[in-house]
Amino acid sequence: MRAIRAREIIVHPRRPPVDDGAVVFDAGRVVASGAAHDVLRDFSGPVEDLGPVTVTPGLINAHVHLELSHVAGGTARGQGFTAWLRSLIGNSLGKLSQLALDKAIAQMRACGTVAVIDVTSRNTALVAEALEAADIGGLLAVEFFGFADAGALRWPVDLDALSATAREHVAAAGHALYSTHPETLRAAKAWCVRHGRPFVMHLAEHPDETEQLLTGKGEFARLLRKAGVLPEDWAAPGCRPVAYADRLGLLDKQTMAVHCVQLDQGDIATLAARGCAVCLCPRSNEYIAVGRAPWRALDEAGVPLCLGTDGLSSNQDLSLWNEAAALLRAPGGPGFFQVLEWMTLNPARLLGAEHLYGTLEPGAVAGYSIVPDGAIRAA
Repeated sequence: MRAIRAREIIVHPRRPPVDDGAVVFDAGRVVASGAAHDVLRDFSGPVEDLGPVTVTPGLINAHVHLELSHVAGGTARGQGFTAWLRSLIGNSLGKLSQLALDKAIAQMRACGTVAVIDVTSRNTALVAEALEAADIGGLLAVEFFGFADAGALRWPVDLDALSATAREHVAAAGHALYSTHPETLRAAKAWCVRHGRPFVMHLAEHPDETEQLLTGKGEFARLLRKAGVLPEDWAAPGCRPVAYADRLGLLDKQTMAVHCVQLDQGDIATLAARGCAVCLCPRSNEYIAVGRAPWRALDEAGVPLCLGTDGLSSNQDLSLWNEAAALLRAPGGPGFFQVLEWMTLNPARLLGAEHLYGTLEPGAVAGYSIVPDGAIRAA
């Protein structure tokens, strides 16, 4: 058994912080938390005094591409999605090095990340092993690309190398409406429904996507055809991304749509009506220059929000606190405890793991985060 003590501990994001708080851990779980004079009264094990800091529950990075960690610094910045994608596919995407992966995971651990929703299609076993070694839980969302073999889920062969524990945390995912056959997206969603796991997909991230789905034209559509992603005979559905995803039956309370920058009021109403969660990636959106997600309208509509860093191909680091700071420092930004929920409670609920993540209550995973000096803290 061991314990930590700090000037302030947030045991639950929806409850007042505990002044001079403590948390006791044993066998990888929280066994007690609250005021230090109560929690430590009969405790005889080692106590680490963290000093004048605020401790929060461990964080959940709800969207990251660890398999792209080696691409850091190798993509176009601030030029829009089509230019970014063109630069991305110019890299050797499958050549993930252990060093790059270890550095990326170290960044997540340094900010107190205890779980992730990692989107993967290459080097899945390598990523899974590294997360397991770092004691980071969550979900491996294996995304499917392409318009060949409609409805077939051809899983990566290296999934066979996963441990039994890791296989229990794998889910089928769709890459996006513009890059995956609609029947394959439906098949991936159906797999998740059968296995009781979240379904993840990129949605309404950039104006080029909206143009392609509405008209089938534009520089983005031409790039996809040239790259062999989009068949020459592909026909645009003639509607906006959210409406198309809804038409395909992809949206419900077990779906997390990632980015959701290009939304109108009708899109927001649809996401809210279907109970979808939305993962915000503000620094990635800024890096690529695709706009800002309407977080306030989504929140006011009752859409559960999560927060993710995306990958190092479109961000400078994988610190969720830096992601939070981008929102907290913006004019009219959300409050500290609001964003803390987006990094803890909301993704824990999506994962069906509220008993493990999101709080420092007894039974939770023995992980925590410390609010960095640079983060804005509400009074």
